[in-house]
Amino acid sequence: MNTTPVIIEESFLKPMHRHFINLTCSISGGKTEAKNNGVPDFRIFSAFIVEIDSEWFAITAGHIFNDLKEAKANGAIISDWHIDDSIVSNRHEPACPYSLDIGREVFSLYENADVTGADYACFKIYDLARQAISTRGIQAIPSAVWSANDISEYSIWLLIGTPSNGRDLKNKQVHQLYATIGLEPVDGIPAGFKQKKYKRHYAKLVRSSIGGGNKEFDIDGMSGGPIFGLKPSTQTSSNQYEYRIIGIQSHATSTHIAFCAARPFIETIKDAWADWCVEE
Repeated sequence: MNTTPVIIEESFLKPMHRHFINLTCSISGGKTEAKNNGVPDFRIFSAFIVEIDSEWFAITAGHIFNDLKEAKANGAIISDWHIDDSIVSNRHEPACPYSLDIGREVFSLYENADVTGADYACFKIYDLARQAISTRGIQAIPSAVWSANDISEYSIWLLIGTPSNGRDLKNKQVHQLYATIGLEPVDGIPAGFKQKKYKRHYAKLVRSSIGGGNKEFDIDGMSGGPIFGLKPSTQTSSNQYEYRIIGIQSHATSTHIAFCAARPFIETIKDAWADWCVEE
């Protein structure tokens, strides 16, 4: 299988970057604030946007919201949600305020993840927020990209996310220090990972391929980021690559990642979203 080129030029990354967002929130009270010298904790999460039946959904890793729900159960208050879309802007603009009830509006497929390996979460983007981030340049991954049956042809893999050291937690900003990292597909289960009930996919981090802002990255914090597959374009256009959404970043070591396939979860959202929207 082909490995990722050393660096793919920024102009060819833009079509994929426009699907990426950061979710930010504050955690106050409870054990979290007690451990943080009484100061609310600011969190940033990698995510991406897909279009399903004309609606927009944010997708990320399930363990992110599982951790937030555990904090809430221990007395924490989760508030001050924003959608940061600075990856598509050369200007530093304030993140878009967002209202999110993680108990009622988020579906997390993470129960017994240590056994099953399922690590998914999503919520629907309401219309005003959709208008705001689309005006700035964010676009949802269309059905033609996530539903195609030709993923095996897209053997150049890239992970997009915001690493932990690409953040200014004091000033609650992201500063565009995202990273686009090449991945080399791996057969078998790398050291540091365990066999799960459901199949996960694995890849080696190609550190020499890093583009998009942060050369010295910490893979921690990139959970929930999208993994795209590319192949040379057969169309006559300014973009030399075509792409598909392949997976959702789940867990990592310093050298490898494990990720969950994207299409099965997106199809499940399409078929069963109405049944998931229940009150606590």
